[in-house]
Amino acid sequence: MSKAEDEPHYMAARIRERVAERAHELGIQVDVRGEVIYLRGDVASEQRRRDVEEAARAAAPDRTVRNELSVVSSGAPEGEERLS
Repeated sequence: MSKAEDEPHYMAARIRERVAERAHELGIQVDVRGEVIYLRGDVASEQRRRDVEEAARAAAPDRTVRNELSVVSSGAPEGEERLS
């Protein structure tokens, strides 16, 4: 790997690409600070959360991954929705 590819913004882009390919998640925020990769954003399930983390680890196996993703429910709304 070249020196430029080790730059945080290049590494973050590479990880986002891997996450999109392997975990089928878009919009995940990837922040690289030193040897630590931070994952932030919302996913639909705990399995997706694990898939995103696994994809990030595969993209940068020599770094520590901090998974700060939130699982949000996308189920049907409870009760009746009123429109005005």
